[in-house]
Amino acid sequence: MDIVERVLSVAQAIYAQFEQVKCCKHQCQRLVERIQILLEPVRILRAQPKQHISHHEEELMKKLLQALGEAQKLVMKYSQTSWIQKFLRARSAGEEFVWVNESLEDIAQGLSLLLQAEQKQAFLEAFQAKICRRQDAEDLRDDRAFLDQVIVSTEEPEDVAEEISIDRQCMESKVDWMQSELNKKVNVGKREDITEIKRDHLTFHRHLQDTESYDLYEGEYLKYPVAIKTFKRPLTTDPVKVRDIFEKEIQTLKKFESPNILRMYGICIEENDGSPCFSIVMEYCKHGTLRDVLNKHQHLSWDIRIRMALGAARGLYRLHQTGEKSRLHGCICSSKFLVAGDYCVKLSGFELCETESSIKRKAKKNWKQVSMLAYIAPENLKDINYPYKRPCEIYSFGVVLAEIATSKIPFEG
Repeated sequence: MDIVERVLSVAQAIYAQFEQVKCCKHQCQRLVERIQILLEPVRILRAQPKQHISHHEEELMKKLLQALGEAQKLVMKYSQTSWIQKFLRARSAGEEFVWVNESLEDIAQGLSLLLQAEQKQAFLEAFQAKICRRQDAEDLRDDRAFLDQVIVSTEEPEDVAEEISIDRQCMESKVDWMQSELNKKVNVGKREDITEIKRDHLTFHRHLQDTESYDLYEGEYLKYPVAIKTFKRPLTTDPVKVRDIFEKEIQTLKKFESPNILRMYGICIEENDGSPCFSIVMEYCKHGTLRDVLNKHQHLSWDIRIRMALGAARGLYRLHQTGEKSRLHGCICSSKFLVAGDYCVKLSGFELCETESSIKRKAKKNWKQVSMLAYIAPENLKDINYPYKRPCEIYSFGVVLAEIATSKIPFEG
């Protein structure tokens, strides 16, 4: 049986198993519906002679088969009566569906190339991130309502009832997380342009960090949580010069908008009687740097580690692949990735770098948790004149992936 037939066979088995689902019915049904839509281009591929199937299409089929295998496990798991009680205590049910659905969304992008233009548009609409996140949040809420009914109708010993209540709170937090994801996806289409921001539009909440060259605050801008970096003793007192550099730089930055690249809102220039005060306003990431997260949480689940690795990879891929000429970051390390509240990783350290360089004084070199030597490719270590290329940056990223997998400082000991 070739790969296409195996995909169709597994999909058929999922349909049959779905009829036996006992819990997580709404999430399972949504999963089945998305699989049905994905099979449309698969059937087109099936009608082609086998020798006409490209290597890329065959790889897509392998990825789809793997995703369907995970989907089949989920549907089978929640088809068994014994899993109802396990579902009540499950702490990762929502995350399991999120990962499978995200895999299907990624595969849909590749499969869409097999469709005609009018078919392609309708096909991709079904896998738009903001629509999928909204649907997923609704499904999880409906399954939570089922959980409420089971709790009410089931007489449990007090200790078990208390445990179920605690796990219900855990599920509620997952719903809140999915809702926050939805809000972020919906707001992607409403992004404000990177611009100069008036001081009156910023609200400062708490002081996060004090360094030699800047203070970092948690704040708010247009109802968005933001981080505000306010510079001390700026290198220049000429606002015109800073504005000129800023205006040129934002034209380049617009190309790199991505959920996995730290979002820039703009700069704030306060021109008082004395020297001007410069601030850069950016997206707020609750957990700080990736290195901070790995230091604080040594025993992260593999689901979270994989989520962070995928987010980091997507951010770097977007940077490398945008534009005719590949752009390099130049300083990839675990401290250049920031982690949002839902463990979504965002690449930072290159946005408004020219604007910041024109303002910020160079600080004295401080001891770092991880030596930058750990991230330098062997070719660059061997020869200082060796040109810095994309493979060198991929080596650095490989070190970051090793950190995510182990939580350890690279080459420690």
